[in-house]
Amino acid sequence: MSRPSRRRGSVIIVVLVLIALASLLLARFMDDNTLELSMASRDADRRRLRADAQSELELALAVMAEIRAIDLNKIHHPAQGFDDPHAYAGFPPRDGLDVKFDFEDESRKLPLPNLDKNTLIKLLYALGLEQKDAERVADALIGWTNKRYEPLEEEATDAAYERRTLAHRPARRPLRSFEELRSIGVANEFFFDEQGHQTPLYDAFTSLVSLYAFGDTNINTAEDSLLLALGLDEHQVSLIRDKQDVMKKRVSGTPPYFRVTQEVRTLVGGGAPLQPFDDESHLMWVRATVKQGLAQCRVGALVMLRDDVTFPAAAANPDEDPTAATGLGATKAIPTIKTTGNSTGSTGSVKSGNTSLTPGVVPPASVGQTSLGGRTRSNSLNYPFTILAWTEDNGPPKKAPQKHELPSDPPAR
Repeated sequence: MSRPSRRRGSVIIVVLVLIALASLLLARFMDDNTLELSMASRDADRRRLRADAQSELELALAVMAEIRAIDLNKIHHPAQGFDDPHAYAGFPPRDGLDVKFDFEDESRKLPLPNLDKNTLIKLLYALGLEQKDAERVADALIGWTNKRYEPLEEEATDAAYERRTLAHRPARRPLRSFEELRSIGVANEFFFDEQGHQTPLYDAFTSLVSLYAFGDTNINTAEDSLLLALGLDEHQVSLIRDKQDVMKKRVSGTPPYFRVTQEVRTLVGGGAPLQPFDDESHLMWVRATVKQGLAQCRVGALVMLRDDVTFPAAAANPDEDPTAATGLGATKAIPTIKTTGNSTGSTGSVKSGNTSLTPGVVPPASVGQTSLGGRTRSNSLNYPFTILAWTEDNGPPKKAPQKHELPSDPPAR
């Protein structure tokens, strides 16, 4: 081959190598940009869905407020009409948006701060503990939460807590978290196993009691296991459920829920232990889930529906308050955190505050600004509610909590 031919061949090889390198760089550049565009698109979808979810939750709160005002200032059950806020408001979600609402009545549970020792024993026994063990656990719980009660169990006394590896004192106020059960002598042996994992008793107990103090339990939403635990028999519970099934068929003039507890007393008999029950909700979790394609967002608010709801105050600093060491400084406080809102300064209006349960999550500034699209022409909406907690996430749907049933063969009394 002549020298010019060899030169031309070398040039062609160099050009091909350069083209290959340029192609690789271009492919890498396109991959990087595709990833960045995808991340930017997902971020935009997340922000848009977050705004949608907040708007949907706002709609649900507005519908609840209107129904509550119409129905003698009471919330009994989602079947009052707020279970489908869009149907009530008269307009659908925006195109392409899939919306799901979830209403979980927190007052379907027993208010743990209000329970006495005998009720705790009855509940723990119904959840499967032997009578003696139920008495020991109830004794330890009351000893931890009540500053005027001296526990009978040695492991739940002040001296026992001071002898622990990490010495501490009983809180002498109601629980602020179920994780406190780990610190309570005797009780921690039943609620957690040797590895520190939660036991079935923990799951069952926490599903039937609330950390909030409120009036009576809403019998419209109370679970069968709770009704049985408090003394109703299976026949009485069956009568209540059968009646609710009949009411759900919406017989003319009959609401699908009990409006007064006297209806239940008449149904099951005057001797039934219905003292702990009421017919309305005191606080409720309201959640809205929105989906569009593969993206989704969930927001939730724990709404105080009655003014009788309280939550234990944090323990005072013993370095600043001498009474804190004896628990005398621990009291129950009415929550002061309220939602933001475009409302007037009335007693029921809502105000700003960070009620997030997730660090860095701020409640939406739009709460309190949604109208019902044709049902009201005012520029603002006064909610007679207080939001006690706020949650939001963009992850996969959470598994539905399992119903906890009483043991089929409870121990002999």
